[in-house]
Amino acid sequence: MSDATTTPETTASKANIREKGRLMSASEIDRTLVRLAHQIVEKQEGSSNLGLVGIKRRGIPLAERIAKIIEGIEKQPVQTGVLDISFYRDDLSTAGNKPIVEKGEIGFDIEGRDIVLLDDVLYTGRTIRAALDALFDHGRPRSVRLLVLIDRGHRELPIEAQFIGRVVPTSSKEIIEVKLREVDGNDQVLLVERLD
Repeated sequence: MSDATTTPETTASKANIREKGRLMSASEIDRTLVRLAHQIVEKQEGSSNLGLVGIKRRGIPLAERIAKIIEGIEKQPVQTGVLDISFYRDDLSTAGNKPIVEKGEIGFDIEGRDIVLLDDVLYTGRTIRAALDALFDHGRPRSVRLLVLIDRGHRELPIEAQFIGRVVPTSSKEIIEVKLREVDGNDQVLLVERLD
């Protein structure tokens, strides 16, 4: 889960959130993913050594959708995988016993591959830092690039995406909610604001 999307805590406090507007419709998301797929193919000079790894949750359907688009362009399959960063996050509570970390499988061998990590929203950079830690526990890829649907700024770490769907400057009170049909039942990107 991205560090900028809806969590159980924000869902529970919907009364304290006001929708400011829709940033992307389903068709705009589709067009953006087609553009990003073409950018990946151009940057990688094809897809022969490419692997797409989606960060759990909404990065996974993004990886699967872009893989299908690239397969249509390149006429060869693109491997996709899943990265669960739950136990790598540095914003988990340090009180009490440490959780037992079990290494989840990505789904394919990343050793020597050109990997594109995918997430829905890039915010502070902490989710991506955790994802890189988790990824390198699985092997040593030849290269790692980052794709995000939305870059909302407010970085706390020196992390930047190479493939960006849309840059949306936000205030600290604003939240980007990415909804994808595989997870949420519909496709849209909303800008919402916390009411304090």
